[in-house]
Amino acid sequence: MTDPTSRPLEENAVGPADRAIFDRMIEPYLMLDHALRVVFANKAWLTSFGESEATLGQCDHLIRALVANLHAGQRRLSPAFSVDAPEHAGASGEQSLRYWQIHVSHLPATGDEPPIILLRFDDVTMRTLATRTERREKARLRSHARLRQILAKEAEERLHDHRVRFERALAFAGVGAWEIDLASGAVHCSEQCAEDLALKNIGQVDRETLFVEQPDPVAQHWQALQEKRSFECERSIDTARGRRWVLIRGTGHFADDGTMRSVMGFTLDITSRKEHELELSATAGAERSGRERSEALARTMDHFIAAVSHELRSPLNAIVSWAELLHVVADPSHVARAGEAIRRNGRQLSHMVDDLLDSGAVVTGKLSFDLQPVDIGALTLNVVEDIRKSAEHKGLRLQTPYIEPCTVMADESRFKQVVWNLLTNAVKFTDAGSVSVSVRTSEGQAVLIVDDTGRGIAPDCLPAIFDRFQQIAPQSSGRVGGLGLGLWLVKNIVSLHGGTIEVASAGSGHGATFTVHLPLDSRLSADILEQ
Repeated sequence: MTDPTSRPLEENAVGPADRAIFDRMIEPYLMLDHALRVVFANKAWLTSFGESEATLGQCDHLIRALVANLHAGQRRLSPAFSVDAPEHAGASGEQSLRYWQIHVSHLPATGDEPPIILLRFDDVTMRTLATRTERREKARLRSHARLRQILAKEAEERLHDHRVRFERALAFAGVGAWEIDLASGAVHCSEQCAEDLALKNIGQVDRETLFVEQPDPVAQHWQALQEKRSFECERSIDTARGRRWVLIRGTGHFADDGTMRSVMGFTLDITSRKEHELELSATAGAERSGRERSEALARTMDHFIAAVSHELRSPLNAIVSWAELLHVVADPSHVARAGEAIRRNGRQLSHMVDDLLDSGAVVTGKLSFDLQPVDIGALTLNVVEDIRKSAEHKGLRLQTPYIEPCTVMADESRFKQVVWNLLTNAVKFTDAGSVSVSVRTSEGQAVLIVDDTGRGIAPDCLPAIFDRFQQIAPQSSGRVGGLGLGLWLVKNIVSLHGGTIEVASAGSGHGATFTVHLPLDSRLSADILEQ
């Protein structure tokens, strides 16, 4: 690269007008030809670097690297570099170090003018020095930061040591410690705390684990903390060793401005105490339940004895009254009426006594029955005719819309008792309307359906309809006759025959429907006999 003072191509490469323009620019410019020979240097460049070859020598390698493979129209920017400029020596004669950045542009040939490489030198001394100062400051700050980190680490190690000692003391006492940082949401706890909560490691402990337990919601505990009150709850936890009980207690830690910063507390295994409390509670509950059952049984027996007394007294009084009437009246018409009344009331007493005896037999498991092929369709028609007079006496329509012959293995007298109880029960609780009974076969079963338009059954009373000594009737209906054994006997007799009975009602005042299913397959008879 030649000296800028020798410019053999200057006249041809750069015209006077161009030189005048570049000389007026305040940035140092240098023009090179394709052989990297200096074509032109403006006044700013000569002022900054002089006319010696020393300056070009200092940046020769940088310029060659910038222009290597530089094509027409392309531009490149060099990194900052330093140049010693004698013209900028200080008062002591020492050279001042300055930093520059070169902008390289490849100007293509135009007309008679050859291509030119244009170099613009930007003084970046202040920026470079500022950057270096900033780096030194950052290095100093990093050094201070490392020192603070070392001090913080030492303090953290001391804190950890104190924490370990504290946790050992708590573990020795069987107490687990925990803390929730509300700013970050992080939960810190001891190993004893994790063990109390049946967790494998302390990383599994979170806010929900500490606060959630039934039936108390999280909101209640949180409200207590906000009001600067402590909270306490007991949790039941299933573990490999069985069920454990843990007491969790916590309180809030507040800043000077009243803001809650964290929540801290402890856990304590209270399994032994809780098991003792539950045992005492269970014992008290069993005693209370036993007392309630005893009282309920006593009330039931009182009601049953009163009902039996009333039900036995009514037909006996009628029989005695009609018998006495026969002694004083000789009219044949009265004799016939007396005989019919005595027969009817005697039959009622017979059914009542049978129900009482069968009730005892069912309870003791000694109810006997003889299985034979029985056509329950024909049996049902016979019972209907026996009850028809009672139904017509109340103004009811006793209907048999569909009776299909159905032969099943059954005890005729027992199943007649089933049909009788269902029909008399329907007539008893129906004040107006009709009672219908039908028998049909469906899916290998005999189906008996008794439907009435009577007082109906409330939905909450349906589960107890087949209980012993129970009579389900509306409060306004007054007392009705019976011992409360009929439906209970029906259910047991049907079950002993391998069948089922269901009841359905739309509610009070909408009638009821009883449906009995019995198997038609005679092979079930052996199983029934074994039972």
